[in-house]
Amino acid sequence: MWEISGKGSAEFRANGWKLVVTSGEPKVDGIRLLSCREDLVGASARIAVPGYELPPCGECYIRGDALHISFPLSQTNPIGLELVMIAIEADQRTFVVESVIGIHTSLLDSHPNLQLEVGSGHPGFPVWGRVGWEKLIDDGNWAWMRADARHSGEGPGVSTCLLCDHRDLTSLSPERQGSSTSVRFFGDFLEKGVIRKVQPWWVWSNGEVPSRKAREIARYLSSRPLALSN
Repeated sequence: MWEISGKGSAEFRANGWKLVVTSGEPKVDGIRLLSCREDLVGASARIAVPGYELPPCGECYIRGDALHISFPLSQTNPIGLELVMIAIEADQRTFVVESVIGIHTSLLDSHPNLQLEVGSGHPGFPVWGRVGWEKLIDDGNWAWMRADARHSGEGPGVSTCLLCDHRDLTSLSPERQGSSTSVRFFGDFLEKGVIRKVQPWWVWSNGEVPSRKAREIARYLSSRPLALSN
């Protein structure tokens, strides 16, 4: 279950997995997701909007089985962000978390990207912008992407994957067709007052995820209610 651990921070634990969600840390410049296995740090990822600093966290609360974190607009921070996270599955090999991420702006002319990336080196002290993503499966209805390298360091080797279904594939940046060190959504004009959302699933595992399992998770995602209001 989720537990609030600080302002803009929360933790989830289940079956040997722990996910620590934090914001506002130095050198993170976004929201950091730290996945741990048996209390050893395994993989680090972050959600950011390149070129913009997120405003201070406005709300962080738990409603039902979902974690809600919001970063409201301000005069100095014209890009706001909303994050909802729900743990879907946690077994001995795989940890699946649904995220619904929304961005909005007070600017009249802006083209923000929503960027998801994985840190290299020790996940407790990650270096951003060096880990590439590989698209393993893309059947037109959903795409399965995996961070290229397993992590080195003191913790276990935990691999990070992302799953997007057809509802979000049109929002993926065209650069995802080639090699990239981040998965980016949007990038086109964002009208003032409009909230733009995507619903990617994060999959952490302590081994390679078979294609059969990936397709099973994709079926789960396609059956989830659509949380978008593009």
